[in-house]
Amino acid sequence: MLTTLPDKTLALVDRQMLPRYWATVWTIFHAGGLAPSTHKRKLSDIEALYEHAEQTNVCLDDLIARLDLDAIGHVLEAFFISLKNLPVPSSQALRRWNMAFHFVRDVCERIARSPHTARRMVEVREKIATLDRLYMGLRPQRRRIASKVRALPKDVVRELLDVATPGSASNPFESVSTQWRMYCLLILLLFQGLRRAEALVLRVDSIETQRDQETGASRWLLRIHLNEATSDPRAQVPSIKTADSVRVLPVTTTTANVIQIYVENFRGKPNHSYLMSSARQQPLSIEGVNKAFRRLSEALSKEARHSLKIATGTDFVTPHALRHTCAVLRMKQMLGQGQSPEQAMSHLRSFFGWAKTSLMPMHYAKAALDERLNETWNDALDERLEFLRGLP
Repeated sequence: MLTTLPDKTLALVDRQMLPRYWATVWTIFHAGGLAPSTHKRKLSDIEALYEHAEQTNVCLDDLIARLDLDAIGHVLEAFFISLKNLPVPSSQALRRWNMAFHFVRDVCERIARSPHTARRMVEVREKIATLDRLYMGLRPQRRRIASKVRALPKDVVRELLDVATPGSASNPFESVSTQWRMYCLLILLLFQGLRRAEALVLRVDSIETQRDQETGASRWLLRIHLNEATSDPRAQVPSIKTADSVRVLPVTTTTANVIQIYVENFRGKPNHSYLMSSARQQPLSIEGVNKAFRRLSEALSKEARHSLKIATGTDFVTPHALRHTCAVLRMKQMLGQGQSPEQAMSHLRSFFGWAKTSLMPMHYAKAALDERLNETWNDALDERLEFLRGLP
């Protein structure tokens, strides 16, 4: 079972409350860069494999310690079948299978590198490769056909920016400070492609200017990293997703100016270091963001919400839909500049904080090449705020 140790670290224990050995090893060597929520989810998936093995009176830790890959293969196969036969298959089944398989492979490979198993290294690696071929590509449920990237239509983005602009007659927020807070957040999500949690952990000094040594020109940078604040009063604490999410992004002068105006004139002087601050001078919460986006969505015209419904399946704009939109536009821009799909996907991984092996950019490459999206978004991303708001 999953438990929290006295030092607040997460761990798996058996029914006698003893640590599950190889799950602990995996945590030490593979979970260091994970957000607590991601770590917890992955440990829950690993625990499901342990529990399934115990139901057949098998000790998974013993099998791994002996590198009995034949027996481990049988456990994995039975676990796969149990997931496949769930009454209501879900995406959790696929996630759980992938995590369980990679856990077993990772710890077996680590044992194989030990001097004590040097004589068996070739044999072990061959068997691990066999496990790869047999099980890595399996899916406990049929993959959805025509998975759709839910980027926002151009008319919706244009109207959303008009509605969110401070001072707009259609802006749903009465307070000017709230208008600037939400406008700043919208710009960060749409033009920088931030995750909601990433925007909420930004420090007030996360944006900085540097001088290019070659040209002498100034450029703006946004640092995405953990906020080292001693405490966070929010009930649901946002966090950086993985180590790959820590990055530095280029920022246009327009975006930098929006952030500076908000900080210097409308953020107030709260007793915390987070960039986004609520009307009560507390760090802006995830729930606060969700409620604000619902109000922005309700302020859209019927035509825009209808267009939104057709494109995304919902008539509410979500923070993550802005990230989708940014990713599609950046992919389309890079492909239009002559970059190969492989180069563009590599740049996208860096910009959006995905792991080097992430397949996420492939979805956006497909969407960027989709003829319908090309008709909807046929403008360069770099024009940013003024250009998007002035689209015909």
